[in-house]
Amino acid sequence: MLKHFHFWCQKVLPLVYDDSLSYYEVLCKVVKYINDLISQDQVFADQIQGLRADLTQVQQWIDAYDTTFAEKIIREHLATMIFVEISTTGYIIYHIPDTWDDITFNTTGLDIAVPDFGYGHLVLSY
Repeated sequence: MLKHFHFWCQKVLPLVYDDSLSYYEVLCKVVKYINDLISQDQVFADQIQGLRADLTQVQQWIDAYDTTFAEKIIREHLATMIFVEISTTGYIIYHIPDTWDDITFNTTGLDIAVPDFGYGHLVLSY
């Protein structure tokens, strides 16, 4: 822990009236500046201690986090999603959930003729 300099500066009237400072006045300004730096260092140390306490509290929240709600949401929504990928041969592959048994997937073209649609569009029939 840094301590302040205990140095007393007394302003005196200069012998010559100009803008220059005596060595004593320079020393007084340096001591004041160093004491201000020490005060600011103590403020920073207090702020860092506060941040460490906040970080400890966040770590406790992370350690005590209950994932059951997130798992429930993921299970509900992933079960209703279609995943699409392209095979190495260039075909589009749809991964359809098992819960979608009542929906039939076809494409326009050779298997189903849909007016005003071109060849290869996906058609969902239910």
